[in-house]
Parts: sequence; structure tokens; C-alpha cells
Amino acid sequence: MADSKHSAVSYYFEKRLNKLVIPVQLYSYPFNSMLTVSANALWDTGATMSAITPEIRDKLKAETIQRKKITAVHTAKEVDVVLITIELPNRVIKKTIKVAVCDMASKSEMLIGMDIISLGDFALSNGNNQTLFSFAVPPFRDKIDFSKRQNEP
Repeated sequence: MADSKHSAVSYYFEKRLNKLVIPVQLYSYPFNSMLTVSANALWDTGATMSAITPEIRDKLKAETIQRKKITAVHTAKEVDVVLITIELPNRVIKKTIKVAVCDMASKSEMLIGMDIISLGDFALSNGNNQTLFSFAVPPFRDKIDFSKRQNEP
């Protein structure tokens, strides 16, 4: 049996969600098995860059590699940028990425932005007042096009 060219993860929720939070595993960079942490990650298509809280940075002992000005909904500020490795459930993606370090309004410890989301296919369905989230990497050749289904009951 050939290995799959894609890795995917799906989460089904019994109710319709207004925010999408899933568990992730974060690792230090360079890798140190003693410096790993589980975190709740909020998926945010409005964020261009992923981010972690200062507490997560401290647990991973991540060193600042640069400072960067980021703009949030009502503010702009300069923050530290660090390197970490992220692993989504089912080992969907394990990649060393640059993340901003900042406080977050939600109770999440990480924000997953378009720098990660754009690496794959992202789908969110809310039929029957329930939410189904699915993410796959790398992206499939065929695109998901809901407009082709618009005349279905």
C-alpha cells in the first residue's frame, strides 16, 4: 500500500462554533525533547502571522530572533519574534516557523495565522448547526468550490 501524499485532520463539534480552537504540540527550536508544550490554538484567517503567548515562549526557552511591528484590530506594537516547531494533531504538519510573541485576548495560547493555514487546504462547514473543521497538507490539486453545490437542497 502506497503512503498517502497528504496528511489531514478533522474535528467535528456538536454545535456551531464562533471560534475554532484545537490542541497543538509545540517544540523548541532547535529541538530539545525536554522543551515541549501542549497548547490550545485559535485559527485566525485574519492574522498574517502566527503567534504564541509570552508564557509559551518562556516554557520553550525560545530566543528572540528579531523584533517586528504587528497590527491588531485596535492597536499596533512592536513584538519579539521567535522560532518554534509546531505539530498539529495526527502529525499533519511539523514545521519550524517564525511566530510573534504577544498577549492574546482569548484564552488560547497560540494563534494560527495565514502563514500556516496557506500551507494547506482549510475547510469549515456548519450544516445542521454543527461545525466540521478539516485541514490537509499539502493542498490538494482539486480545489473545494462550494458554488458548484449551491443548488443542492
